[in-house]
Amino acid sequence: MAGIEHRNLGEPDEEVGYGDEGGSAKVTLGFPGFGIGNESTVWLSTLRPGWSWKRNIQPNVPFESCPAHHREYVVSGTIRYVMDDGTTVDAGPESHLLIDPGHQAEVVGDETCVVLDW
Repeated sequence: MAGIEHRNLGEPDEEVGYGDEGGSAKVTLGFPGFGIGNESTVWLSTLRPGWSWKRNIQPNVPFESCPAHHREYVVSGTIRYVMDDGTTVDAGPESHLLIDPGHQAEVVGDETCVVLDW
């Protein structure tokens, strides 16, 4: 039996706000009974100038840097990733990234950064 599930990020399962610096919306799809690995979660983050992992996330978690692995696509704006070893990447529109745990991020410039993370 074929299946399809459709959701809209405008009606998220979860939202996280960052005050004046934006927010993130999460949608998860999954087919019950199909087993592990048949679930997909997407985050849409709208991060305004001034947003940073250190300012907006780190104070609320017990980690010095992000412990998560990310697959991201930058829709607009520029975001800077700094790995714990000092490696730095500035990613702009149409950038696709694989990011290992042990990093921080911040919006660069005066433009809002929109990122898809899955």
